[in-house]
Amino acid sequence: MPDVLLLDSPIAGDGPSMGRYARELHAALRAQAAGRSTFRLHQAPTGRAARPGTGGRLARAWFRYVSYPRSVRGATADVFHILDQAYAHLIRSLPADRTVVTCHDLVPLLAAEGAIRLPVPATVARSFRWRVAQMARARAVIAVSEATRATIERYTSIPRDRIIVVLQGVSPVFRPIADARLRLRRAAALGDADPVVLQVSSGARYKNTPAILHALAAIRKALDRPATLVRVGARLHPDERDLAARLGVGDAVREVGTVDDRTLAEWYNAADVLAFPSIWEGFGWPPLEAMACGTPVVASAIPPVSEVVGDAGLLVAPDDHDALARALLRALTEPLLATSQRERGLARATRFTWARTAAATAAVYDSVLR
Repeated sequence: MPDVLLLDSPIAGDGPSMGRYARELHAALRAQAAGRSTFRLHQAPTGRAARPGTGGRLARAWFRYVSYPRSVRGATADVFHILDQAYAHLIRSLPADRTVVTCHDLVPLLAAEGAIRLPVPATVARSFRWRVAQMARARAVIAVSEATRATIERYTSIPRDRIIVVLQGVSPVFRPIADARLRLRRAAALGDADPVVLQVSSGARYKNTPAILHALAAIRKALDRPATLVRVGARLHPDERDLAARLGVGDAVREVGTVDDRTLAEWYNAADVLAFPSIWEGFGWPPLEAMACGTPVVASAIPPVSEVVGDAGLLVAPDDHDALARALLRALTEPLLATSQRERGLARATRFTWARTAAATAAVYDSVLR
């Protein structure tokens, strides 16, 4: 009975998506194991750097590069799985020939190479480049999309045959909820028929919030009803708040803050359309979650997102604000299009389950043990 140790991203600032990946994969692996295998989440050392809002830069660096590696040194398992490429350096404290690393994206590296227009501090680029280079030591690297595998091939020395694509899943909590639209809108003082655009964002700059604000301004000029942007997740950055004010849409933005998955699913149901114009992604959960809830999607026509959305949403260039506005207007004003998107989205979302993700991941473990 093989024993697998999963190593997650314990620092609060690493992003909610990494925590979700760890939780969902761990649960799905255990559900499929039926006593044949053991899957454990490593208990990383706790401290100020691992708690939200605490620990400075030095504390976080000490935790990432010293405390966490020390905690895994000497750990026992048949297979080790580092769940985030940002912690690929942990492999230096593990048996490399029995270690798997999941690579979600290489955004800082792409920015440093000029492949995407995004500012990245030189220190961040150097440290990320070093950490990603450690993936070459792994027995196998899991890429969360074909686009991510192509990026890994281009920007690292890892051979293609050691990179395995395992698509991620969507939780069953994301589904159509009959009463959510009316209930949440009334609680938020939003009109039952007023256009609502949803953004789900970690606050990362590559989420391209300025594009949504420009599109919101254009939408409000084109419609005879007040459109609202509901933002779930991180608060707007100060410069984004200033931009909203300059565009005259500051009062049209509702910041809900971070919510649990059940409430997030309700907001998908309450919205008319999801806007997701990211400059780059590794996979892109919000479009998938929106489709699973029957919410129309307007998203970036970049390879990782196109791979998830397919023909179930409207895809636009992330730097084309006018195209984003036009696509959102279509989703808001063309009922037949919106109905078609809902149907296509619901059907496409069924292809992405955590059970499939777990089965494909377990197959990677088996290959390591052979």
